[in-house]
Amino acid sequence: MTRRTHSLLLLACLLLLNTGIAPRAAAQSSEPVPTPFSTNVQTEWLHEVLPLAETFGDKQGEPAAWPGYRTNPQSRQRELIGYAFHSADVPPVEPGYSAPIDMLVGVDADFNITGVKILDYEETYLRIKGDFLAQPDLLSQFRNKSISDEFQIDQDIDGIAGSTVSVFAIARGARNAARQIAEAYLDYDPGDPVRESRGARIKELMSGSSWEEMLSSGMVQQLQIPLADGNKLLLSFSYIGVPGLGDFWVGNEKYAMAERAASVYLGGHEIVLVAIGGSAADRFQYYQLQVVQENSDALNWFRRFTTDSYVSMGAAETGILAEQAALVGAIVLPQTVDVTQPFTLAYRHLNTTERFTIDIQLTGLALQLAQGEDVLSAAEIESILRAENSWLNQLIQDPPWGVTPWSDVAVLLLILASAMTAFLRKSEQLRWITLTITVAYLGFFDGGFISVSHIVNTIKLGPAFLASGLPLLLFAALTIVTTLLWGRIFCSSLCPFGAVQDFITRFGPKLWRRQVSQSIHDKAIYIKYLILVLIIGTAALAPQVSIFQYFEPFGTLFFVNGTLILWVILIAILAACFIVPRFYCRYACPLGAALGVVSLVSPLRIKRVTQCDVCIVCERACPTGAISGEKIDFKECVRCDICEIKLIEQKGSCRHSMEHIIASTNSASSNTA
Repeated sequence: MTRRTHSLLLLACLLLLNTGIAPRAAAQSSEPVPTPFSTNVQTEWLHEVLPLAETFGDKQGEPAAWPGYRTNPQSRQRELIGYAFHSADVPPVEPGYSAPIDMLVGVDADFNITGVKILDYEETYLRIKGDFLAQPDLLSQFRNKSISDEFQIDQDIDGIAGSTVSVFAIARGARNAARQIAEAYLDYDPGDPVRESRGARIKELMSGSSWEEMLSSGMVQQLQIPLADGNKLLLSFSYIGVPGLGDFWVGNEKYAMAERAASVYLGGHEIVLVAIGGSAADRFQYYQLQVVQENSDALNWFRRFTTDSYVSMGAAETGILAEQAALVGAIVLPQTVDVTQPFTLAYRHLNTTERFTIDIQLTGLALQLAQGEDVLSAAEIESILRAENSWLNQLIQDPPWGVTPWSDVAVLLLILASAMTAFLRKSEQLRWITLTITVAYLGFFDGGFISVSHIVNTIKLGPAFLASGLPLLLFAALTIVTTLLWGRIFCSSLCPFGAVQDFITRFGPKLWRRQVSQSIHDKAIYIKYLILVLIIGTAALAPQVSIFQYFEPFGTLFFVNGTLILWVILIAILAACFIVPRFYCRYACPLGAALGVVSLVSPLRIKRVTQCDVCIVCERACPTGAISGEKIDFKECVRCDICEIKLIEQKGSCRHSMEHIIASTNSASSNTA
């Protein structure tokens, strides 16, 4: 073999490698994003398509998907940011040129596709071009693309020459599957109010005309083709280039078939309905349909319709067509045909030479729509958008907290309702039930209780922090409102650590308890206010410094997590609660201090009676030492209902009239004298 022959062979091999005719492995190694040709999804692939996710849950649900989570930088709590899914798990799967294309797709909570990764495919070009779908420019155009977009080839999606069907399968497959996932898990509503109103108006206008009126007005034009055996074909044509017309004639599902064909067919996008009737309807052959536009420089000869430009939609079973035709289909006109100008459709039956033609001229509503005119006035569109963009509708459709965890909201509302019912009805039994649920759910299970850290984060991040989650917003709103009206209801019935202290008081050894002298108590209660000032001051002056955890031991308790010093603080406070009821609430709780300040303006306070001047029953029973004689230090009162229930049940001097009490006191004084 000569040197020249060697050189030619080497050059041929290089050309083969460059054009992708080399084996698959070679093609993959040269591509920046090679297809793995495996549907065994790896964790790193999930991060590729949903890059903002820090962790993923197990594949779950119907349709199946992997939920992606990250830590909210404001609340420091885990939040859902979107889903990753395998296209095969979300039927119907959009077919490629040879077979379905397996994809891994990510969609975020804002309804954007965050990434597409091709997993496996068997397209014909794979054997010719190698891994041709792994082009970075192809897949990158889907990143951060809204699932409400059209995903039309050569309009908002760039195709690959010679691979239109494959790219269409990726684009529409990813879009349609992402919409299903978003509808199932992210409360996505694909409806466009203006488009829906426009479609409804078109259907309303069309429904006002009978078949005969449509024929006479030119909305429907008919071509009759007599056959040699005496039978005939009757073809009815009508423009359906907009969804409202398509929905009226054949319904959304069948129109979507025609619209899909128009999206794939690069020759054009205008669609004309073909209703096939007559005694020879079953002998209709779509490839005998032809089109020409005489005034067009590009289309001055008859062009046949092919499998790419004709869509069979089956039997004419519903609507006005059911009585006028046997079959229904649609033709996609070439791009060179201007539907606002006259054009000619023709049909030449197989094995015949005669061509039957009909000149099509759009009129009325069809022409108006083809010219881009709207059936809705500007005022109507503005009204629709105003309603759509109203604050209430925006709050419902796009709440500031993102995805709503309805199960968490339901449980929280149940707890809040139970606490308020117990408070308003003065039901001690229901209050203890609520306290048990509060400790179990808000404390150990959910950890969603209010703390001074929420005040700190609100100072650092602004009020928007409270809207970072609907449960937090509801909890904070109820806490603020009830405190403004009645005082510190949160402290008595909704604080899980307060509930723990109540359980210690109820079930702990009574012999361990000690009475704090009034003088010490009156001074010690202000420690918590100093702590509050220290925490707020630090948050305002040095936002990067966090000290609240040293004054809120319940984080260590309920999260079972903390440093040695935090565990020491927790144990010391719990031990103190065995000696002094609600020790933490009395002297150290910064959140209680904040709510105490707010409660100073509360109008709905505890009722006092004259007998309270001489009674000490409630004073001894008060868990926070807020009662001294006939006076209540309302900022220290946690509205535990103990004294109010005693008043209702008349457990102290209130069971007697003041006259009786005075008489008894005088009698005792006389006997003593």
